[in-house]
Amino acid sequence: MNARPIGMKSIHLICSIVAAATGALGATTINSVNKFAYGGNIGWLSAEADATNGAVIGEFVCSGFIYASNAGWISLADGMPIDGVRYQNNSAGDFGVNHDGRGNLQGLAYGANIGWIRFETNGAARVDLKTGRFSGSAWSANCGWISLSNAFAHVQTRFLQPSVDSDGDGIPDAWELTYTNSLTVFTASTDTDGDGTADVNEFLADTDPLDANDHLRITLFATMFGDGSETNTLTWTSRESRCYR
Repeated sequence: MNARPIGMKSIHLICSIVAAATGALGATTINSVNKFAYGGNIGWLSAEADATNGAVIGEFVCSGFIYASNAGWISLADGMPIDGVRYQNNSAGDFGVNHDGRGNLQGLAYGANIGWIRFETNGAARVDLKTGRFSGSAWSANCGWISLSNAFAHVQTRFLQPSVDSDGDGIPDAWELTYTNSLTVFTASTDTDGDGTADVNEFLADTDPLDANDHLRITLFATMFGDGSETNTLTWTSRESRCYR
């Protein structure tokens, strides 16, 4: 984990997951204004699509559709990877675009009229977890590079779609399956590694619920005085997948 120093008069530390959203969730997470990607050989693509079937950007996977007037519908998959966590992209029945939790997007999208579109390392496709703005590009063998952000337009998601929590314990199924391959080990009240941090709070901090040495904690607090001013420095363990304030 990284340490984050901040100097300020006072600070309230709140572990907050970007996926938390207020209000009803629509059929797409994409901003209705900032929704366009562009490919030199394919033209404009709308990640909002028709607002009913648009792209959905989630904590672990993406789903829904992108629409291009020159290429038709492009599927990001159905949001239901076979292992319950992320698409393996090794068969026609288990393909899609994955989100690694830190903003990076990788995997496959598919358009019946243009074939496969790859979100790959070279294109560095990602979503900024603070602003929701996309950057980088995706690659189509039949259409070339598709830019998710340029001088004229960019794609932006309003939030990350919360993952399914079928047992209602406050911990997404995909996160539970990542560590235990089961939905019965973690609950809202368990502390599996006995470190004093409940499993549900390990999820909120994205720390390892099976490692007693890995949990959200303040590692340093120091106060310095000089020139009539006071500076407080706070350092804590952190994750790229989480925002703090």
